[in-house]
Amino acid sequence: MKRSRIRAWIVAVSSTMLAAGVALAPVQTAMADPVGVQRTLDWEQSADRTLPATAPAGLNKQWATSYGATNVTSPTRDGSHAARFELRKSDPVVSSSKRAEISQRDEQPAGADRWYGFSINLANTWTHDTSAEIVSQWHHCDVGCPGTSPPLALLTDEGRWKIDFRGEPIDLGAYTTGAWVDWVFHVTWRTDSTGLLQVWKNGERVVHQTGATHDGGPRSPYFKFGIYKWDWNTGAPSSTTQRVMYYDALRLGDERAVHRDITPQRACTRAPVVAAASATTYEAANPPSHAVDNNLTTRWSGRGFGAALILDTGKPRQLCGATVAWHRGDLRWNDYTIHASQDGVSYTKVWEGRSSGTTTAPETVHFTSGALDARYLKISFWANPENDWASITEARPLGL
Repeated sequence: MKRSRIRAWIVAVSSTMLAAGVALAPVQTAMADPVGVQRTLDWEQSADRTLPATAPAGLNKQWATSYGATNVTSPTRDGSHAARFELRKSDPVVSSSKRAEISQRDEQPAGADRWYGFSINLANTWTHDTSAEIVSQWHHCDVGCPGTSPPLALLTDEGRWKIDFRGEPIDLGAYTTGAWVDWVFHVTWRTDSTGLLQVWKNGERVVHQTGATHDGGPRSPYFKFGIYKWDWNTGAPSSTTQRVMYYDALRLGDERAVHRDITPQRACTRAPVVAAASATTYEAANPPSHAVDNNLTTRWSGRGFGAALILDTGKPRQLCGATVAWHRGDLRWNDYTIHASQDGVSYTKVWEGRSSGTTTAPETVHFTSGALDARYLKISFWANPENDWASITEARPLGL
């Protein structure tokens, strides 16, 4: 087929697709579905700003000082208010230990499937200590449950974020003071192999474990947040006498929730490292690696409708969009789709549309489905008005 006839056919196909209502233009990211969110505590509602006198409605107070838990206007993660927790070594004992916490009531049903999203900012005074402290924990039910130690806890220890999961530590890297860190926990509370623990830190999944998540009892564990430092009650060595942290953007969800409902709201701007790039087809002079070399003068080129560039981020992450720069992008539009996958085998379409045709710079698109857990992105070319070649100069996934 001559090139002129190819161009005519491409334009005709695109016109037919447009007439049929097929989406060829970028669309906005869908709003998160809040159906599974049981409670939002971002301190923006005046009725929730009850600190330090009492905990917000439906929650329990576990501090004994005027500074133990207070509402502040700086720093904040989400909106104009946050909670500030302060615990001093000299503070009175509360519930058998040294703590400044807010607690759910012990009323979680057995076998519950729960989501917990929140953001923590450790104050600059949060210096390294020889003793650990819990900053969020999930506690066994008060009556009829085995043991007293929480089956799950997020803590700082030896200058690092750690999770204590049923007595086993999980190291999640060094902590930084003065910066917000976003957390999402998804737990299916079971005593058998059907249990599940998933944890995301700043949008990156860092824990995925199946099996028992607690040791039993008539109810599921309940959530507590704030500062709990048991060594100040036992007399164990400690090299500090004060802890201060900030807490914001708390959302609690049930089995109907998904990650995007619960995660602290964040702009879709992070650009995770691309560990590898491959393609379904390419010419030797323009391999897929040229699309991730930070050079707009090089490109990946593959011939044929459906030719695809595949980006591997190295591990599952919360991805929400992509940037794509097209060769001759200021002279022609390109119709393309983006599919996402956790395993590189099963893909889900997350976006379809058309580039602007007015620039060679990277253009940003956001997934119509919102953010999702994925490791791979497949960018598939379908049409342009000139020929049957896909030519991308740079492409990057975007994450939360």
